[in-house]
Amino acid sequence: MYNANNAKNDLGQTLLIYGLMLSVLVLFAGLAIDAGVLYVTRARLSAAADSACLTGMKNLASGQTTAATLAKDMFNANFGVNPPTPTVSFPTDQYGDQQVKVTATANVSTYFMRLLPVWATVPVSDTAVATRGKLIMSIVLDRSGSMCGGSDKCESGVTGDDGGEALQSAVPTFVDLFDNTVDEVAEISFSDNTTIDVPIGTGFQSSIQQAVKNMQFVGGTFGTGAYPGSTLTPYNGQPTLGPPMSVADLQNNSVVVQPGQNVIKVLVYMTDGLMNTIQDNFHCGGKTNSTLTLINYGGSDTGNLVTFLDPTCSPNLDFNGCTNESGHVPEWYQCSDGCPNGFEYDTSGDICKNASGANVTTFTPQQPGKCADLSSPPCQFTRINVTAEAQYRAIQTAIAMRTESPIPTYIYTIGLGSSVSPATQAFLAQLANDPSYPTYISGQPAGLFQYVADCPSSTCTADLNTVFETIASRVLLRLTE
Repeated sequence: MYNANNAKNDLGQTLLIYGLMLSVLVLFAGLAIDAGVLYVTRARLSAAADSACLTGMKNLASGQTTAATLAKDMFNANFGVNPPTPTVSFPTDQYGDQQVKVTATANVSTYFMRLLPVWATVPVSDTAVATRGKLIMSIVLDRSGSMCGGSDKCESGVTGDDGGEALQSAVPTFVDLFDNTVDEVAEISFSDNTTIDVPIGTGFQSSIQQAVKNMQFVGGTFGTGAYPGSTLTPYNGQPTLGPPMSVADLQNNSVVVQPGQNVIKVLVYMTDGLMNTIQDNFHCGGKTNSTLTLINYGGSDTGNLVTFLDPTCSPNLDFNGCTNESGHVPEWYQCSDGCPNGFEYDTSGDICKNASGANVTTFTPQQPGKCADLSSPPCQFTRINVTAEAQYRAIQTAIAMRTESPIPTYIYTIGLGSSVSPATQAFLAQLANDPSYPTYISGQPAGLFQYVADCPSSTCTADLNTVFETIASRVLLRLTE
């Protein structure tokens, strides 16, 4: 039999349970809303702190005060309405690498948790730390005659463009963007030979600025590398007389890197022409003298001319030779048509003869297959053969640098002036492994090729400065990744 009193009791119990459950559900809903607000605030803090860190790092070259101000501005812009005041500091890590640290705390007013006074406001904090890696960089600059930066810097009788003047403006500004006390930078230049104008190390800014200011533009375009060889050592075993790309790599690799240290290796290479000169050791003493002589040879973009050069110095302004510190007077030797009579290799005019006593009229290429003129190796001393070999060695050197372990090299190249043909532009892009060109090799560090076409012109200096600034921004970005 149905009992009305029991039904009323059940209904009262259900209402009581429902009321209790509803309170719990409302409480959990309130907690979820408050937790969501806290989560969103934490996300805003994190994004603002991260962007502030990167901004501070990118502007460290302007000083910590400026970097901190810009970092705070970026934090406020990214956080939005009513931002907390961030703290920006500049510690260093265990290797002495510069860090930027941004810390901020926002006090969030709760909606439901405030029923308990202790939870009326909840502090939410976030910290972001960006570590600027150590930069190890060699800057390789073309000082050949076509870079002539004014009549007082030109080779006699040669009319050059204003590429040299642009270089002398852009490079000092470029090096000022890096840390003079932590980063290590070298400056290397080339024409007929290679010189280490500023050895790699800290405190590089004033030395590079002075070296570039005093640079004289004369001679050919010895801009190649010395591949093969796991250490890219120049052929004579002396790291100061080899091809510029190899010399740059040896400079970079001379810096001691601690295990686990955040380091970026960079090569910046600038030229206004095509590589056309290479370097080899030749047996020139005939049957009686087995001494090897280091020779740079090539030097021409047209015709069939081949020039033989002493790698210890470039010709002076009137092309009559130069005197080194030992008083030796190297000569400028030329021949054509494959040099059937051999080439002179010393100041006495001696003809280079091999161990059999025959005139040396060929060189052994590193590039496999036929010579560029389709003959079989060894190759004759002709412009087409030497220039093709110079490009091959440069490409192989660039690949070796990009695949060095444990620290590969990022390569940035600059082509300067209207004389840099589309083929030369593509070649420089291949050296850089620029992803926008079909020669890009996936899995190797991606660099960048930049072309400054308007030289000579009134905009050459400004354009080259812009290019160097672009490269600097890429390098600085990698340092903070």
